[in-house]
Amino acid sequence: MPEIVYPQWRNGNEEINYPFSDRATLENSDGIGVDQDLFDDARLYPIGGDAGLYLTRINVTGTLVTFGIGDETNGELATGSYDVNSAPDQVRLVDAYGRAAGILVSSSDRLALLLSTYGPGDTVFEPAQTEFAPTVAIPMPQVGVRGLLLDDGEIISGDLYLAGADGIVLRLEDGFLRVDAIGDPYALVKSCEAEGLPLPEFCGLKTINGISPNSRGDFKLGVGGNLAADPVIRIEADETGQIRMQQVGTAKTGI
Repeated sequence: MPEIVYPQWRNGNEEINYPFSDRATLENSDGIGVDQDLFDDARLYPIGGDAGLYLTRINVTGTLVTFGIGDETNGELATGSYDVNSAPDQVRLVDAYGRAAGILVSSSDRLALLLSTYGPGDTVFEPAQTEFAPTVAIPMPQVGVRGLLLDDGEIISGDLYLAGADGIVLRLEDGFLRVDAIGDPYALVKSCEAEGLPLPEFCGLKTINGISPNSRGDFKLGVGGNLAADPVIRIEADETGQIRMQQVGTAKTGI
């Protein structure tokens, strides 16, 4: 039989610990091991991950097999699952928020056999037992804003568009995002209408000297001539930012 001098990439990796570290024992405290050729390659980059990423567990639930990836500092950071009835050649890893965290490369034949290798539930490993080689683990520290966490637990990441509403104005100034809260007197009304809630009775200003507002309920107050002999209304902001209205001018006197 001819000697194979240059084996295929996958076949060459079957005889070494890679993608696990050379010092990984590949056996947990209960004597349950991980086959040396289970994975051919891996790329691991969970957000928040540190050095020393390792296979934290293998879980079997029915026909579903799940791999857990984490580090000693942060615990489990990402998981990847597949059904043995349609075992793939690659298992994609995602974190708790569904963000891409890496990939494990194997073969469908080997992954399909794990159901008979591990019992139901978790088979847990320690860092020294299943640590991955440094060349496949990319540390991804939590630096900067990587997503927005909503109240319902959903996270938004990637391309994001921000729109101001209900009196919030957003603008970009010199490369910085500026947020101004200028207020919207009708924000509460719009919110109640959207929720189908009854609106409180509006007791606003209806007329000024018999003059009604425009279709939007606004009164336009303009500056009059400075030669008017009658008293005028002056509107100005005081030192505290409050609006002050006062009557100025010559008071009328009786005859």
